[in-house]
Amino acid sequence: MADTPIDDARLAKDLDLANSLPWSEAHSDYVSGGAYKSCMIWTLGGDAGDGVVTKYDHRQPGAFTQYGNQLPYLRELISAVVDLDRLNFVRLAKVQNSVIIPHRDLLELGDLPDDTRNAHRMHIPLVTNEDCFFSEGNTVYRMRKGEIWFLDASVIHSVAVLSAEERIHLMLDFVDAPSEKPLITIPGRGVEAGIPEDRTVKRPPLTDADRAALLRLADVATMETVDDIFSIVIKKYYRYDGGDDFVWNTMLDIARAAKDPAVLPHIKELHRYFTIERSPYE
Repeated sequence: MADTPIDDARLAKDLDLANSLPWSEAHSDYVSGGAYKSCMIWTLGGDAGDGVVTKYDHRQPGAFTQYGNQLPYLRELISAVVDLDRLNFVRLAKVQNSVIIPHRDLLELGDLPDDTRNAHRMHIPLVTNEDCFFSEGNTVYRMRKGEIWFLDASVIHSVAVLSAEERIHLMLDFVDAPSEKPLITIPGRGVEAGIPEDRTVKRPPLTDADRAALLRLADVATMETVDDIFSIVIKKYYRYDGGDDFVWNTMLDIARAAKDPAVLPHIKELHRYFTIERSPYE
């Protein structure tokens, strides 16, 4: 993790302009409660495209898109702090009043050569608040504005934005190519340093009564209500510690007890798609 100073006035001007640009909702199937909106500002080939990384030509060099070229402060910030030679994608990503299903990323990129495939992910929070959370495994934490975070997107992770205020991050993906240069050009701690203690959220243990109450959601679990139940379980995870794989284990337990026979195969298929193998699901 590292820190970079943020010029609030210049950032506000760029974000105000960005609001008028097209935003993709290509990854909103990961979100319960709202939309996941992204605006591609650096891609392979420089074409903004639709935000789905498998649809870009991974043989092309990276470049700012027509949207990125309209955001001078963000373009300057990116150019100043990262190794552009290994940069594959940068997107502005915003979420509000939503939770993101626990998932692993990069699963769909396994067929790409090592020297073109996304391998390192970085987040730079631009707009955030105390009700914005991230998780890796069973660890919940907050990222602060202007911090630079390296993430292992191949492990199960999730997001909660429990606020009407938009959380806006820069998300950057890098190729795993040999280089004498570091991925970021400013001093900071390496990814091996882990999550700082003061960023970790201390959650009380989930009580047996709360666990039993969640499992009773099986009584109302149908294909019409399963998304709402997913949201409830994920929000409970961010407030209480229910143990490893709490969200998926709880959803599978609810699905097994549901009277609607379609719920269990649906949850099993979602579990496969989000955590094991990224191929189309029904």
